Amino acid sequence: MTTSGSAAVTETAVRTRTAVSLYVACVFATAVGCVVATVIHTGAALPIDLIAFIALATITDLREIKLPVVGIVTLSFVPVLAALVVFGLWPALLVAAVSGLATTWFTRSPEKVLFNVGNYVLSTFLAGLLYLAIVPTDAALPATVLPIFAATAVDFFANTIVLAGVVALATHDSPVRIWRSNYQWGLPSYMTGASLGLLVAWLYIELGIAGLLLGLPPLYLIYYSYDIYVTRARERQSFSEEIASFKGELVASGQLHEELRNAQLKVAAEIERARRIQHDLLPAVAPVVAGLEIECRMEFLGEMGGDYYDFVHYDDGRLGIVCGDVMGKGLSAALIMAMSRSLLHSAATPDHTPEQVLEEANDALARDLQGQRLPYFLTLSYALFDPRLGTFGVAGGGHTPLLLVDRGGVRRIASRGAALGVRTGLRFPGDVVVAAPGDLVACFTDGVTETRAPDGGLFGIDRLCDILAISRERSLADILTETWDEMATFRAGTPANDDATLLLARLT
Repeated sequence: MTTSGSAAVTETAVRTRTAVSLYVACVFATAVGCVVATVIHTGAALPIDLIAFIALATITDLREIKLPVVGIVTLSFVPVLAALVVFGLWPALLVAAVSGLATTWFTRSPEKVLFNVGNYVLSTFLAGLLYLAIVPTDAALPATVLPIFAATAVDFFANTIVLAGVVALATHDSPVRIWRSNYQWGLPSYMTGASLGLLVAWLYIELGIAGLLLGLPPLYLIYYSYDIYVTRARERQSFSEEIASFKGELVASGQLHEELRNAQLKVAAEIERARRIQHDLLPAVAPVVAGLEIECRMEFLGEMGGDYYDFVHYDDGRLGIVCGDVMGKGLSAALIMAMSRSLLHSAATPDHTPEQVLEEANDALARDLQGQRLPYFLTLSYALFDPRLGTFGVAGGGHTPLLLVDRGGVRRIASRGAALGVRTGLRFPGDVVVAAPGDLVACFTDGVTETRAPDGGLFGIDRLCDILAISRERSLADILTETWDEMATFRAGTPANDDATLLLARLT
């Protein structure tokens, strides 16, 4: 299949080269015929001053536009027009032929040089026929103005149409489209060249060969004039393509925006469902336990978070109070929190102490998290309240200390175990805290104590302890409100940087 395709491409390329070569040969042969016909009709006499016009055509062979196959086209027809006015058609054809040969400065392709010679001679011949047909015999220079402009128009159309033909063969495009894209704006520059041609002819008639030297600077203006028009044509085409491309990009951008919007809506819907699930996993209200009053406040940094509090009810009236914090924030932390909640409830059997509850939950969590690409772990504090004894059995893993606030101040019960989920086989030493009626027990996450001021300072556990000690006898709801007000004042308008949870329990 590949071999067949390559052969077809090669065959097409050969046909294209053959067609171009035949076209060039026809143009050159036609030009030779025009020269022969002119010589037969007018003779081949050449004035000696024609050499200066030939030299001028060679010197002013200006680069204007580069085309496929043909190469660079020039506007050195100014000396050709001047030779036509001063000497006649045959000398003008000779200057045109030399001008075409001068394109060897830019290309070493014989085919391109022959095409340029043939095209210059052919367009000059047609322009010269019109000029000689309408100019009066032995007319003075002013009488040649209109005929020379008419001849220039013929030269322009003949030259550019022949060029469009060879480019069309080389590119398999429409000659009309090629002409409109590349040449339709070139006529003004040709007319400028006609004016300069008349100027050069007048300088020669008045001053002789020395006058030709004065015509050199104006001739170089041809390049810039032509370049402006061709550039405009290209810019117009390029601008149209850019507009079309921009419109296409706008449509594609709109479609992409709509797709992204739909995807965002789907993600938002999934996050909302996950948020509701997490919210439903948290206790809706504080439990009613004889001898104990409980209030809790939790605020997530985003829609979801890794902070966790919970209660485990025992049939004998005991109550397990849980406060935890998963490393990280958002959806991933919420998933680990949900997993940890299930494992903790499974481990909290009536015969297990807080230490054993954490050990069993840790082993199960570590096994579930094993092999994860990102490290996850959970800090946790577990306090088991016994209403008959008025005691709390406390065990913790990597969590903030549990605070006991009594008449004597604030006591900190440190979390002496490592974070849960790191590895199996960890131990979590426990403590027994004896509380009296009116004493306050506080569990919290580091989002409270690590609240930051604008200068980077931390809220700190000492400030929390002071608030609890001062507000110990107030209602639990008021204590929570006071704590959050103090945190907001400390932040001084800066946003929170972590989930925050504070759980309070008071013996009654």
